Amino acid sequence: MTIDYQVLREAAEKATKGSYIVGHTSVNQHGNLTGVFVCQKWKGEPGGVIAECHVNCLVETDVQAYANAEFIAAFNPNVALALLDEINALEETRINDVCRIAELTKQLELAKSKLNEQREYYEGVIADGSKRIAELEEREILLPERSSMLHRTDFHDDYQTVMAYKVSEVIAAIRAAGIRIKGE
Repeated sequence: MTIDYQVLREAAEKATKGSYIVGHTSVNQHGNLTGVFVCQKWKGEPGGVIAECHVNCLVETDVQAYANAEFIAAFNPNVALALLDEINALEETRINDVCRIAELTKQLELAKSKLNEQREYYEGVIADGSKRIAELEEREILLPERSSMLHRTDFHDDYQTVMAYKVSEVIAAIRAAGIRIKGE
């Protein structure tokens, strides 16, 4: 079933305003209920008749006739308009939520794209760094042979001999390995 909200709104706006109440009843000459009246509520009491719910072949019991009248009284134009307003508010909220979801999805995709770019960049940096570390680890310095040198440990002691590298030969070995020497 499709409900035309605009037609329902127009009908509710044209209908008798105010709250409704189950009011008077009609009884036939045998004392049987024949109808229940839905009335406009006026000063807390039933006022003018709005609708009548009859007992007939489809409405078989007094209880059912009263239930129909109570439903009509409960679902008065004010209630219909309030429900239509709630539907409109929910629809606006849903539209706003859909727009927000679309915006957040766009931001998420942009963030994913940027993250992928950064990941690719840093993977390259890591690969370059790993390559450089491997190059540095492969370097070896072939130190020259040590020479015997006289060394004096104290002013009063005799000279001692120690094995030491010649500075010029160590510098040459470092340069041969491709390492720059700072301070030259």
